[in-house]
Order: sequence, then C-alpha cells, then structure tokens
Amino acid sequence: MIKQKRLLGFLLVVVLLVTQAFAFVSPAAAEAETLTIRGDGVGQEIVFTLSDLEAIDQELHTYSVINNFPTESVVFAKGVPLEYLLERAGLKDTAQLLTFTASDGFNRTLTVSELLAPRFYFPESGAPVAVPAMVCLQYSSYGLDALEPTVLRLIMGQRARSEQNNPWFVRFLATIDVSTEAPERWPEVTFETSAGPDAVLLHLRHENFDSVKIYYTTDGSPPTVESAMYNVSATRFQPELNKPLEIDENTTVRAIAIGPGRTNSAESSITISFDGPMFEDLGGYDWAKAAIEALAAMDIVNGIGNNRFDPGGSLTRAMFVTMLSRALNEGSATSPDESAFSDVDSSTWYGAHVQWAVDNNIARGYEDGTFRPMGLLTVEEMIVMAVRAGFPGEAQNTDTGASQITGVSGWALPYVIVAEKHDMLPRDILSTETAGGIAVEGRRQATRAEAAVIVFELMS
Repeated sequence: MIKQKRLLGFLLVVVLLVTQAFAFVSPAAAEAETLTIRGDGVGQEIVFTLSDLEAIDQELHTYSVINNFPTESVVFAKGVPLEYLLERAGLKDTAQLLTFTASDGFNRTLTVSELLAPRFYFPESGAPVAVPAMVCLQYSSYGLDALEPTVLRLIMGQRARSEQNNPWFVRFLATIDVSTEAPERWPEVTFETSAGPDAVLLHLRHENFDSVKIYYTTDGSPPTVESAMYNVSATRFQPELNKPLEIDENTTVRAIAIGPGRTNSAESSITISFDGPMFEDLGGYDWAKAAIEALAAMDIVNGIGNNRFDPGGSLTRAMFVTMLSRALNEGSATSPDESAFSDVDSSTWYGAHVQWAVDNNIARGYEDGTFRPMGLLTVEEMIVMAVRAGFPGEAQNTDTGASQITGVSGWALPYVIVAEKHDMLPRDILSTETAGGIAVEGRRQATRAEAAVIVFELMS
C-alpha cells in the first residue's frame, strides 16, 4: 500500500510538471497567432489575429529553397503577400529596414529593397516564376495538395538560382518592425594569395564570412547576386566546399559581399599577373634564389602571382608533399578513387601527392583519420619528410648516441643526422655552428624558401 501511495504521488508530480510545462508554452504559442506591424516606417501600428489573416484572400505558391549547407529543396505555401500587409499598415516611401521577430525572440533584419525586390521560384527546368515574400499560414514539403496549417512564418523566393534564402525564413513570426533608419553597408571583400602546384590560389576573405555571400567575376564584368558564389557553405557546416580560385593566367577578379539587412559592399578587385621577371621578392634570399628559380622552371614550385614567390611564407603539409612528389616522382602521382583521409579530397591539387607520400612512408596521417593538409610544417618535420623521401630507411640505422646536434626533438634526431651527413642543412640557414656542435631550430615553422633549398638538394 505504501509503495502504491508513493507511486501515485510520483505520478501526480509528473502530471503537475507536464501541466506547468504546457502552461508555460501556451502564451508563446498564443502570441505566435497574432502579427503586429509597427515602427516609424508605417503610418499606424496594426495587429492581425489569425482570424484576420485567414479572412484575407490567400495565395498559393511554390518556392525553391537553398540552405547554407548548401542543400536544394522545394516547399509549398499558402498565405498573404507581405507587401499587402505592409500596405495595410501604411508603408512609407522612406521605410528602409524590416526586422522580423519570432515569439521565441529570434529575429532577422532585411532591407525593404532586397526583400520586396523581384523574387522567383526556380524550377529544375524552364523559366523562373515570380513569387512574393509571404506570411504563410499553411506549409508543406510535399506539394500544394498536401498543405497543412503551420505557425506564422516569413518565406520568400530567390533573386538568383544560387541564392541561399532558407536562412532568412522566420518561424513563429510575431512582429514586424519597420524602420526609416538607413541600413549599414557591408565591409569590402579582401584577397589573399598562396601558391598551388599549377596555379596561384586566390582566397577571398571577409570579416563577416558566414553572414554574407561573396560573389565574384573573372571576366571583367561587375559582380552581382547572379555571379559565381565563393563561400557556398557556412564554415560550421562544410568549410571544405569553400575552395580558393586557381589562377594560371593574367586575371582580374572583382568581388562584392551581399547579405541580409545591409547594403551591398563596395566592389573590390585584384589583378594577378604573370608578366615580367620570374620573381621580384627574392631580395635577401640569395641563398635560395637559384633553387627557387630552378624548381619553378621545372614546374615543381609556383609563385603566388604578380611575380612574387613569398619566400618567407609558411609551408603547409600539402605544399611540401606536392613538391617532393613532383621532384622525386616526376609528377606521375595519380589520384586514388577514394582518399585514405577524411580531410583530403582526391580531386584536389594535392590529393594524389598526399597518397604518394603516404604509400611511400614519407608522410603519415593522424590517429583521428585526418592528414591535416593545411597544417604548417616545422623545420624538423620538413627534414624528416625529406630524408624519408630521399634516403629511405637510412635513419633507422643511425646511431644518435654520439650526436652533437641540438635543437630538435628526439624522434626527429636520426633524420636530422642523415640530413647533415648529406649536406642538406646549409649553415646560417637551417643550422649554425656552435661550440658544442651544430644547432638546428627544429621546432620553428619552416618557410617556402627553405623547402625549395631542401628539395633542390635532394634532386642534386
């Protein structure tokens, strides 16, 4: 009996907690069933109940949708055009910003011009169909004949087939604040170049990378929302989809940033030129100049455009295994059908070279199944890879007991000894004479110039 009473008491507590939970949710749910339009951008504040909205003539539309993963889909909606509701509130000509707030506090701000601009449904084939931004009351992912009642939500079409409009949708829509405040302008796109195996790699950067989309052209035309998109995925989802542009001829890239709630950025541009002398930035690198120019002539290394090599630039794992592969494997590495590493795409410029390096025990992956191709190499890591490539097995038979080399990790010491034996550590560059022997700054980051010297020595 006592156990039964305890059980009944426990069930009563659960019922009370569930009841309180529903009581807490109910006000928000009720609030979501009204829509308030207000602000200095309209002539009057107006509140629409769900019944008010249902009494207005409804429109049925199909919308093409892309999220920022990116994944394409089609949705179906029935509701009231946003422009009609704004006109009922007396939308002013001076209105510029629309802030859509959900009953749970989520909000999204868009400019009047970008939201009420012509927007479309883009079918897989055929011409685009104009569709309005709409507050929908019924919604479905399966067809117009499968519509079901939904919470109030803002939905809109696309200005271009690639535009990612899904992040702009607002569910549980409760208020629309209309403001005459002028929108801010997005900052400009910036550029960064690095060397690829066959071309200059051009990276497009923005301080709000996940809040905007970067559109660019390479044919001299001004970029628009219909141009090619650079950051096709948000970095928190599939950053590997945001690939640098490969430039192998004189090219001017023009770019703008477009995003919700602000005006488009000013256009920025960069010109990549391959005319003139081979490299103009080797001053102070006389010790590496011959190696760099020789390797460049053999297409083993590349500059970063505009006659620059960036000799002091950092060295990535992908860069170095590609250099070794091109130099010692005569560039004959072939891409495997499937990469052995989760972060190496076989189709990338370094994919085949990474596989070659792993197959020949020159480089290894990590315990988590990654290769970390963009990881920066230290001097000792570079030397280890070079010795494995040029003198396979020799380090395993090297006695480290009498070594007078300092500044390197214990695991790298046998390889550094082999490199010294084969004159691969030029003095005052990769090593220095000391009273006690030879010092190597093994743990600092290696440079592109040092890598060129090491590879050139291997080839010699």
